[in-house]
Amino acid sequence: IRDKQTELLEAGNEQNLFDEIGDAIMNLREERQSILTEAALKHDLQDRIEDLIAFLDEQTEAITEYSEPLARRLIEKVTVYDKRLVVEFKSGLQIDVEA
Repeated sequence: IRDKQTELLEAGNEQNLFDEIGDAIMNLREERQSILTEAALKHDLQDRIEDLIAFLDEQTEAITEYSEPLARRLIEKVTVYDKRLVVEFKSGLQIDVEA
């Protein structure tokens, strides 16, 4: 972006070059923002996965019945359709369950 800004200053009165460099700067800024957003989402997902792994490692007994704390830690949401359920886990994984 800095290189393009320097080019922009050097372009001076050449309107076509000025517009072209300005567009390139805007595109680079948008691309940078997109990359930062994607990195933040990946970091958040990694944190959630690590939290779930730590929680599961704390479980000392085999799971034999429904556990409210476990369900709240693992499941983001359950969507109910006429003939199926979609279970979305906090890790991002989705499972379709036929009813």
